[in-house]
Amino acid sequence: MTIDLDSRRPIRKLLGTDFAGFPVWEWALHEQETLGQRESFVRPTALAAIPVDSARQFVVSATFTLSDGTVLPGCVELDVRARKVRAQPMFLFLQERQLAFGADQTRTTLAHLTGVAQVRPVSWTLAVPVEGQPRAASGKIRRSLRACLASLFARTPATSAWVRV
Repeated sequence: MTIDLDSRRPIRKLLGTDFAGFPVWEWALHEQETLGQRESFVRPTALAAIPVDSARQFVVSATFTLSDGTVLPGCVELDVRARKVRAQPMFLFLQERQLAFGADQTRTTLAHLTGVAQVRPVSWTLAVPVEGQPRAASGKIRRSLRACLASLFARTPATSAWVRV
């Protein structure tokens, strides 16, 4: 794929194979009026590292480790503001299908895949580094207070994952 107008697509149509050629995608926020696209469109970039010099938002390839040790590809949204980077997991990819992070259907699919009832993502690692950092950023995925309480009552846990990078 080449970086041109035809390479832009809605975030919901982005697949794991798209990240093979371009691990960093950027929201195409200011192209709605001129190109007739909606705010949900992203475009590939040729970036080898995430720049922190200006306010921007990226969708970046990552690997996710599940609580049973399984590793799956996925993507993380990075919000860069005032040289600070916040990360939010977005999707896991399984057989070229997006699994929305934290969704009930995703937990069910992961349980079927691994054979473990309460399996969940516990960490992530970006495929590219953030500018000025020696290695790719990573983060732990903590269970929310709601999820901890829910597990006490044997309900399916949810996760909370905003992390400073």
